[in-house]
Amino acid sequence: MRMLLTSNGITNDVIRAALVDLLDKPLAESRVIVVIDAILGFPGDSSTLVEHLASLRSLGWAEFDVASLFAGPPALVESRLRSADAIIGYGGSNLWAAHAWQATGLAPVLAELLHEKVYIGWSAGSMIFARRLRRWPADFDDQEELELFGLKTVAPAVALFDWFFAGHLGADWMPDDAEERFARGADRSNQEVWFVDDDTALLIRDPAQEPTVISSGRWRRYGVDGSLVAAR
Repeated sequence: MRMLLTSNGITNDVIRAALVDLLDKPLAESRVIVVIDAILGFPGDSSTLVEHLASLRSLGWAEFDVASLFAGPPALVESRLRSADAIIGYGGSNLWAAHAWQATGLAPVLAELLHEKVYIGWSAGSMIFARRLRRWPADFDDQEELELFGLKTVAPAVALFDWFFAGHLGADWMPDDAEERFARGADRSNQEVWFVDDDTALLIRDPAQEPTVISSGRWRRYGVDGSLVAAR
């Protein structure tokens, strides 16, 4: 696999270099598709989405596609996914993003493409592969999105990791007790949690192995009992 799980996209030269290495060719020769379902359900101003898409486009891709998994017949969406060199799972709701892959029947396609394409997770798009995703709302005190989107439960888009990803460490809009919250969630779920800032990414080539940290910033790794086992 060639997965790059980020908090806020391609934010610095270190993460960009890791992406180019995974692609094994320049961005100018690579086609990308950005899957934006995770954000589409939220009401209000979409200016940040537009700004992020413009920033991504400015990286100089050969082809830049933006899609919803519900944008047409699954076969049509699948063809667009297969035509890309890289798939970006954009941020928003991790629960709705995982649901979208399952509800459209495209989750098995994603499982296959993870062995063929480069996958870049962006916040919620990095969070949809935890085996115990169904436990996220209760264990991490995050029930609001279940209610907002009318979901009774949720399953991972593809079950890969025995740990959770959390992003935006140190962001000014995160609650003051964010680190305590994710440590508590690790303990409740009996799963490790990687909590990373916007200048950090996790590189995965084998989901059974520990990820490689790509970072010019800060990160935390909490053990299954909520203890801090590694940090920068």
